[in-house]
Amino acid sequence: MRTVHTTQARGASDPRLGTTRATPGAVVRRHGRLLVIVALGATYFAGLAVALRLEWYPQALPGYLYLGVVAVVGSATVDRWPVETLVNVTAFTAYTTLAPLPPMLWGLYVGPPEALAPLALVVFLIISGRGPVVAPAAAFLSLAVLVVLPWRDIAAAGATGLPVTDVLLLDTGRDRSLIVAQLVASVLVVLVAALLRRQREATAELAAKNRELVALRAGEVARIAEQERSRIARDVHDEVAHHVAALVIRAQAALRVADQHPEHLVPAMRDIAEGGQDVLGRIRSVVRMLKAAPRISGSGPLSLEDELGVVLDRLRSIGYEIEESISVSGDVPSSLRTTVLAVVQESLTNVMLHSSAHSARVAVSGGASSWTVDVTDPGPARERFPDVPRGGSGIASMTERVDGLGGRLVTGAGADAGASAGWTVRAEIPRDALLARGGRAA
Repeated sequence: MRTVHTTQARGASDPRLGTTRATPGAVVRRHGRLLVIVALGATYFAGLAVALRLEWYPQALPGYLYLGVVAVVGSATVDRWPVETLVNVTAFTAYTTLAPLPPMLWGLYVGPPEALAPLALVVFLIISGRGPVVAPAAAFLSLAVLVVLPWRDIAAAGATGLPVTDVLLLDTGRDRSLIVAQLVASVLVVLVAALLRRQREATAELAAKNRELVALRAGEVARIAEQERSRIARDVHDEVAHHVAALVIRAQAALRVADQHPEHLVPAMRDIAEGGQDVLGRIRSVVRMLKAAPRISGSGPLSLEDELGVVLDRLRSIGYEIEESISVSGDVPSSLRTTVLAVVQESLTNVMLHSSAHSARVAVSGGASSWTVDVTDPGPARERFPDVPRGGSGIASMTERVDGLGGRLVTGAGADAGASAGWTVRAEIPRDALLARGGRAA
């Protein structure tokens, strides 16, 4: 189960302190907003000062000053206290536009639409940000209708008993097109804020998805790298261990006969040198991660039967008697070829290292329903190199390869009578599973 961690814009909870700890990004955004608010407020008040200097200013200058103060304070506090700010600014706007002001406060009155500017700004910031939506929109639109429409004149005319049609057509001295424009502008404030909020939420969601995809990609890269390391380690084991074991056995045999038959020492050393060069070549091929089939100069790739013959001849050259039964026809998928060679080679390596037997039987056949590989030795079990630490990955490597093709690997003591000390390796790979993995049947 994946867990995607997202940074909250307003802060992160710190369980050690029991408080809300502001994240660096939230602090930067908050400071940036405050700077913008201060700059706009300073520009607004500077504009009023210039208008006063030039003796060009509205009659309700105190009202415009208070509107600027309310707008600046509301914008600065709405992010931290959205509900409280909304209530205060709404109450101020309603009082200065709808309530009968005392004579000493007449200078506070500013007509629409200027009187709605602070509330419109606060509502826009709340809706477009992370605050509630319904309450600010309802409060602002309701107050806009009450402030913009000449409802007092209409109500007074209706109270005199005029028909409804005459009341609606009553001339209140205000341009109806301006009234409609002000109402539409009020609705647009809410709509634009809602659209901006949706766009921000979509952007945040895309950013979270992008972070998740980056994390998934990093995990996939790590998984592929781990698979590649495992593959290289397995190839080194399969390709090198078999050859090194054969070289060590050759060297031991040469040492045993060196005193009595020194003439055998030179050929043995020559064989060891050639085998060492072969090992070096295979190590280089693994390092280059080239898993190409062995080639004979001037010819194409060897068949699976020929490759198995090379492996078996290597053991025969150091004194082992190998009984073989290989039934292979047609082309063999590369994945199956690699697995069969690895199972045979690793099984014979284990014979050389962990058995005192001087013979083994290898059987490879491709039947109608499955491929089978059997490698058995008569035993008895004996560590040929007791000083070498045990616990290799041979059986695990074979099991991994066979399982990768949907097959099954079974290892254990020999089942033949009198051969309980021997060992048997049997691999079965169903053709159906091989075809399901993209292999081509032989």
